[in-house]
Amino acid sequence: MVPEDLAIWRRQQAEGNSNPWSEALRLLDDDEQPPALDTSYLTAEDLANPDIAANVRAIAQTATLITWVAQDEDEGQAFGYWRGPNDLPLAAAPIVSFDTEGQFHLLRGTTLSEALSDEYGQWADDGYPGLVAQCRAQGVSISADDPDDLPEPTASPTPAEHHEARYREFLAGS
Repeated sequence: MVPEDLAIWRRQQAEGNSNPWSEALRLLDDDEQPPALDTSYLTAEDLANPDIAANVRAIAQTATLITWVAQDEDEGQAFGYWRGPNDLPLAAAPIVSFDTEGQFHLLRGTTLSEALSDEYGQWADDGYPGLVAQCRAQGVSISADDPDDLPEPTASPTPAEHHEARYREFLAGS
């Protein structure tokens, strides 16, 4: 089941409206993979390197445990729900980002809107409070008026831990 805030933002995007966070942030279609996961730039020589090959495989394997929902086209950062090996339902899954350095990060907040408001609030003209106000104006609930009050995610393993374990496993097998 699609979380309520994601459904609202997808509907807004389909109607040609912008989201509160960034003109470059695009919500992905169901089952669409973010461009951040593309490895076509790697050469055969790159992929012959056991370290690189193990990392590419570990990223790909970890990415299959994430339901991807957004991509920042300017920053190359992707966002999704960390369902993990336990296949958490989306409503219970913490929000994860994947950056251009190939790192996975759990984000504060209990919803995509909270996590994105926290993430983009540090750069927005009106900061986190302005993003929260825009979310609430669209009927999206945000649980904290201050980003420091957003809950820290809990997951075991975290996507970073899962990635690291798979990387070591693949590297040992090469």
